[in-house]
Amino acid sequence: MLVPDDMNGQTVGVLGLGGSGVAAVAALQAAGAHVVAFDDGKNQQDLPAIQMTDWRDWPWQNMAAMVISPGIPHLHPTPHPAAAHANSLEIEVISEVELALRAKPQAQLVVVTGTNGKSTTTALIGHCLATAGRAHAIGGNLGDPACSLDDPGKDGVLVLELSSYQLETTPSLAPDISILLNISPDHLDRHGGMNGYIAAKAVVLDRLGADCLAIIGNGDDHVKTLAAATRKRGIKTIIANPDDAPDAQRHSASLAGLHNAENAAAAAFALAALGLDIEVINRGVKSYASLPHRLQTVARCGKIQFVNDSKATNGVAAAKALSAFDDIYWVAGGLAKQDGLAPAMQYLSAVKKAYLIGAAAAEFAESLDGQCPAAICGDLEKATRAAFDDASAAPDGGTILLAPAAASFDQFTSFGARGDAFAALAQNLCAPTSGGNHA
Repeated sequence: MLVPDDMNGQTVGVLGLGGSGVAAVAALQAAGAHVVAFDDGKNQQDLPAIQMTDWRDWPWQNMAAMVISPGIPHLHPTPHPAAAHANSLEIEVISEVELALRAKPQAQLVVVTGTNGKSTTTALIGHCLATAGRAHAIGGNLGDPACSLDDPGKDGVLVLELSSYQLETTPSLAPDISILLNISPDHLDRHGGMNGYIAAKAVVLDRLGADCLAIIGNGDDHVKTLAAATRKRGIKTIIANPDDAPDAQRHSASLAGLHNAENAAAAAFALAALGLDIEVINRGVKSYASLPHRLQTVARCGKIQFVNDSKATNGVAAAKALSAFDDIYWVAGGLAKQDGLAPAMQYLSAVKKAYLIGAAAAEFAESLDGQCPAAICGDLEKATRAAFDDASAAPDGGTILLAPAAASFDQFTSFGARGDAFAALAQNLCAPTSGGNHA
């Protein structure tokens, strides 16, 4: 556990008791802090090991800080009342990641962020470090909360995936290597607009010191502008050009597509800076298995494959998925983001037909009108079955791709639940004819 070294005897509030909140409570208690905790959606019976106190009854005048879960607004669009009260009293509002960094881990710190691709890049770095036998720990926005990790030590590596929410509430962040993959419109309500979102992502570069390394994606104008500004500060800055991706990426089913070449290139530059040689990096990339819900092949039958990219919750991510395949039967829809399908429109030549679901179905159908055959199916099961029927009738089969370009919360509890449902449908549809050949 990473235990902050400056909280002994302090009173600290914890708002939100999901995974990161529970980890924060444990770390604070280990640090000797007096902890008060609250969650709007949980009661004492849900978490018997944590003493919960309504935030209105917290000893506000004595509080040193408030740890807020990343899903709870502290500034925009409307702060949670407890966060607003903390702000009015000028009480520091911090993330659980901030607590972990106040433990002053000795390991080299690699931080990965970006609108899309950060989990794949983080996991790939971790896999290659494991392949090399290097002590490491991975967490943050992916996997375990930062506080629950152990310090890998001065010869090890701490790899943290951080979201924009975490970056803006982690003032002690001081990476040795920062990776910023891309920036496209997402979560704009939480940051007061695009400028606020860019500023939150830019924190990962702003906190770099003179001897540190910035690795920046090769794509959008936002990251190009930030790359130029970072270089101007004298920070060594590398652009993750997909032409520089490890050779193994080109032959990896788990890292299909140009966007994954960019992810692999960013990971490779970081790993090289950490001292790994290219042979070890290539071996790690070749043996890497994709994360669930990220271009994950979940079933095959005959000439048809089912690919689960449920994590493609915005148009840019869906566009990258569409660019990776031919003969696509595209399942899309949910709660639309601000950019809708606009970023994906240039890749429609590979799409045989779109099968639209959820709240965005009518909007997406209008966007696709005259551009691509599309059917409003309503729900995931109907869409997947219709796509399977059409792909089965095609001589060359094809790829049934779930790349929703939208959030999941209109019909599912999370993108993971949506992806799991798609995988179950795919395996059920393939079962009679695939001979159990499930990926």
